[in-house]
Amino acid sequence: MNNHRLLILESTWDERGEYLRPEISVLPFFRGMASVMGIPMVFRQFNAKDDLKLLLQDFTKHHRFRYCYIAAHGGDRKIYGIGREEIKLASILTACGRAEGKGFIFGVCRFVTEEMARRFLWETRARFVAGYAKDIDWIHSMLVDLSFFTYLFRGSGHDALRAAKKLYRDNRLARRLGFTVYKRARAPREVVASLKR
Repeated sequence: MNNHRLLILESTWDERGEYLRPEISVLPFFRGMASVMGIPMVFRQFNAKDDLKLLLQDFTKHHRFRYCYIAAHGGDRKIYGIGREEIKLASILTACGRAEGKGFIFGVCRFVTEEMARRFLWETRARFVAGYAKDIDWIHSMLVDLSFFTYLFRGSGHDALRAAKKLYRDNRLARRLGFTVYKRARAPREVVASLKR
């Protein structure tokens, strides 16, 4: 069994306010991956800024959790909770505090830009941040994210840049969607990107 635990945080995908109807979720897909690969995984749904804040604060405190995947609707420097409540990057940065050694993957449209990554990595001291800088299709991006985790947990030594290179080699969709991993560079306030823009 893998000892690097994964936390999955997901907001509602319903934008029409019909919250009682069945909706899509990343949970069954990630549950299957975690089961097959022997990865300890915890899933939590968040509805608002305060939910996400508490979950991220717990994540950064627990040493057994190494990776956090956040799946939600988003936009420029914000993700959305229920009713399209805006959760701004500044709130996420505050909640993450000192996340040294942790990896964050955002399955969110137009959220992980180079500017965002630079700020996120240098303010939180996270190990890496990954995601998308443009609008993405739900099923396509979720499949890319699953593939990235597969490479991260197997065959990359938990090196996010190495996992991204393997992902691009085997999955052209990842490159087309612009899935990018960022890590801190040696120069202050600079980042290294897996995919050049």
